[in-house]
Amino acid sequence: MRRLWSYLFFAAALALTVACGKSVISSQGEPPELLRAVPADALTVGVFGRCDHGLEQMLDSASVLRSLNYDKLSRHKAVIALCDVGSITPLLIIETGKAEPGEGLRAATDTLPQTSALAAMADSMKVASAQLALSKHNILLLSPSTTIITVVRRHLSTETSILDAPNFDGVLEAMGSADAIAWRNSGAGKLFPLSLCSISKKQLSSFLKGATEWTVGTGDRLHTVQTPAERYYCNFLNAVTEGESKLAGAFPEEAELVIDLPVTDLKLWRQSYETLMDARVELEAYNKRLQDLKKASGKNPLDWEKELGIKEVVYVATENYSLNMVRCSKSAKREGVQPNHAGGFVRALYGEPFNPADSCCIRQGKWLISGPRAVLDTLKLGNKRSWPSKAAAIVEADGRRLTWTKENNILWEDSNR
Repeated sequence: MRRLWSYLFFAAALALTVACGKSVISSQGEPPELLRAVPADALTVGVFGRCDHGLEQMLDSASVLRSLNYDKLSRHKAVIALCDVGSITPLLIIETGKAEPGEGLRAATDTLPQTSALAAMADSMKVASAQLALSKHNILLLSPSTTIITVVRRHLSTETSILDAPNFDGVLEAMGSADAIAWRNSGAGKLFPLSLCSISKKQLSSFLKGATEWTVGTGDRLHTVQTPAERYYCNFLNAVTEGESKLAGAFPEEAELVIDLPVTDLKLWRQSYETLMDARVELEAYNKRLQDLKKASGKNPLDWEKELGIKEVVYVATENYSLNMVRCSKSAKREGVQPNHAGGFVRALYGEPFNPADSCCIRQGKWLISGPRAVLDTLKLGNKRSWPSKAAAIVEADGRRLTWTKENNILWEDSNR
C-alpha cells in the first residue's frame, strides 16, 4: 500500500520542505509565469520555490531527471508537470533568469552558463531540452520525451496552458504562497493504477474521478477544487457536515485500511446521498438495490437504518478480509456471532467499498459488526490513540491519515504519532 500513498498524496513530503521554500505566488497575486509553459491537459502540476524540492517530491529516485547535475539551478524556481503521452511522463521547467523584451515563442538569449551546461548534459543522457523565453523570464525545459517538448512549443505558440484548464483559478487560490502540487482527478486511472486492500483498481479510480475536479496539496493540508455540481463526492461531504466518531474505543487491532463516516443527522445524510446518486444518474439503480434487498430479507433497508439510529459507518480491511462496522444509537446484548439477516444493507445504503461478504454479524455494545464468521469469531477490538473525535470522513492506511473537516479542508498526518 505504500506505493499508493506515495503516488496519491504528495503532500506528505511537502510538509517537510514547505517551511524553507520560497514563495511561488507573486506578491501581486499573479500566477507563476512558469505555468504558462505547462500543457493545458497536464494531469499533475507542482510549483516550487526551489527546483531540488520539486525533484525530491514529484519524481522517483530512478528518474533520469534526478540524475542530472543542476548546480546553482537547483535553487531556482521550478514547475514539474506529469503529462500523458502514451505513458505518464514528467516535464521539468526551470526559471533561468530574466528574458530580454520580446513577443511570441522565441529562444532564450543571454542565458546563464549553468543553463547551457545542464542542457548539454541532458543531451548526452538522451533527455530532451529547450531554452525558451517567456514574457519576463527565460526557461529551460527538460523531459525524457521529445513529444512533450513539442507539445509545449505548440501550446506556447497558441498562448494556451494549464492556466486555461477548467477551474484552475480555484487551484491557484488553493495553492497559496508556498510549494504546492495539484492533480487532476479525471486522470486518476492513469496516475494511480493501484488497488488498496480489497478495493480494486477500478473502484479506486472511479471514486477518485468522482470525488472532485482537482486536489491540491499544501503542507499538511489537502484542498479540493470543484464546481458546486452535486455529482462530486466532496460536495456531498460538505453537505452532511462533521459528525462525532467513537471508533477510537473499538478499533480492530489488525486494520490496515479504515474508512470512517460519522453521521450527525441521519435524515440529512440520506437525503444528501440520494441527491448524489441522482446527480450521477444512479438513483434508479440505487432504489432497485434497496427494493431487491427488501424482497429478499423482508425488511426495508431504509427502515432498518432508522430503527438502529445509525451514528457512524466504518469499513475496515486487511489484505485478507474486510468488515463493516455500524454504530447504533443504543447498546445491545452480546449474543455471539449470528447470521446477518440484513446482509448487503450497508453496501446498498452507503456504497462501495463496504463489504458485500457480510453473511454474519455480532453486536459489541453500540457496534454492529458484519463480515465472515471466521473473522468475527477471532475479532479483537482495542483503543486507538489519537483517532479524530469529529470529522465528515476519515481515511487511514499505511500509517497515514486523512481527516476531512469542512470547507474542502483535509488534514494530512502521520497516524502513528
